[in-house]
Amino acid sequence: MVVPECTACGTCCFSALPEYVRVFGCDHDRMDDRARGLTRFIGNRCYMRIEDGRCAALTLDAEHGRFLCSIYEVRPDCCRALERGSGACLGELHEKRERPLLALEALRRRAGGASGEGDAGGANGAGVGGGAV
Repeated sequence: MVVPECTACGTCCFSALPEYVRVFGCDHDRMDDRARGLTRFIGNRCYMRIEDGRCAALTLDAEHGRFLCSIYEVRPDCCRALERGSGACLGELHEKRERPLLALEALRRRAGGASGEGDAGGANGAGVGGGAV
């Protein structure tokens, strides 16, 4: 299996579970105000916010088919620990490969609707992972 570059992928950032990316105290301490604004507490535990089925820190560039972490420098340890091409990464690719593609297509449709030009072109993203959810 060919493992795409993380910036052409983003698969590991997709989940519908609000408790998907745990933010521990050391993570929270490392984060700047912008990054902390992307977290939420459920009880006494902190997590990255999930919006539209993906981590709120993940930005999508529909024009270039790229996925970028907006808080990469201060991202949580669980994100840092996930290595491209690892078993966890390959599991994410296997389970969630279509999610980034669908997100890009939805973004392109919204952008096309706003400008009057639809773009039904495909993206060449696949996934990198940390837990198939």
